Amino acid sequence: MKRRLITFFSLCSLAAAASYEVAPAPGTQLALTVEKTGLYHGKKHLFLFENYRGTLVFNAQKPEESKIELSIDSRSAVCKDDWVSSGDLKKIMATTFEDMLAVKEFPSMTFSSSSIRPLGGNRFEVQGTLTIRTRPKSVAVNVQLDASDPAKLRLRGDARIHLKDYGLKPPSALLGAIGTKEEMFLAFEIAAFIKD
Repeated sequence: MKRRLITFFSLCSLAAAASYEVAPAPGTQLALTVEKTGLYHGKKHLFLFENYRGTLVFNAQKPEESKIELSIDSRSAVCKDDWVSSGDLKKIMATTFEDMLAVKEFPSMTFSSSSIRPLGGNRFEVQGTLTIRTRPKSVAVNVQLDASDPAKLRLRGDARIHLKDYGLKPPSALLGAIGTKEEMFLAFEIAAFIKD
């Protein structure tokens, strides 16, 4: 009888929370946008991170008890600007990899959720810690969840990140005539696949 009760409660727990793997898939995207200042005011740098991995423990009955952890390969960043020359594009990537992300020393960035607050419908505010260059900082992420397919969840959202939080100074050129805003905008659509 005791064994049956243990099995029953285990099944209830499994039904309430399921484990998912987060990975790149067709139709998904992890993008970082940085706005320019000065002579290039109105222009934006667009970076896509092509490699990331993570886990999601999703509780359909109590979404606020869910948990997500993500590791982003800093070296997988690709600048998608179509308004700069090929020479400038190389300079942008060199600055990104060497000065900003310092990918040789810090090859990855991580995010770990600490709390999830339902906002109504399928929208949530996820509080967590984003670590860049070993500096952990709190960040709020707006998330919209599509759970129409329980085997493959889709999460869309955005967050604002400040360079100063990580001890980084916005890049500039021509004695400051061309600059970069201190605030960055992260937008994503990621997929989470249920683990076998």
